[in-house]
Amino acid sequence: MYSAVKGAQHAFVKAYAKEAAYTGTRVNAIAPGWIDTEMNDELSEEDKQMVIEQIPLQKTGSPEEVAELTGFLVSGKADYITGEIVKLNGGWYI
Repeated sequence: MYSAVKGAQHAFVKAYAKEAAYTGTRVNAIAPGWIDTEMNDELSEEDKQMVIEQIPLQKTGSPEEVAELTGFLVSGKADYITGEIVKLNGGWYI
């Protein structure tokens, strides 16, 4: 189910970006990897460490980093970007 929904979201971003571009509307998405939130609190420290070892930057992301990327995309500094899915994952999956 997760993969199907994720694939549908990615397809939607690409298709809608193309459709809305003529109006100047930009459509992008952020695909976060492991972000340090309460959702991950239930995992043991051992499980967390096993995942962190798979991330090339050897750390989890923060909600603030997601906010910074979001801010960039809406800042006007990214006005020539549309139809992109930006991976924010420390290199976990490239």
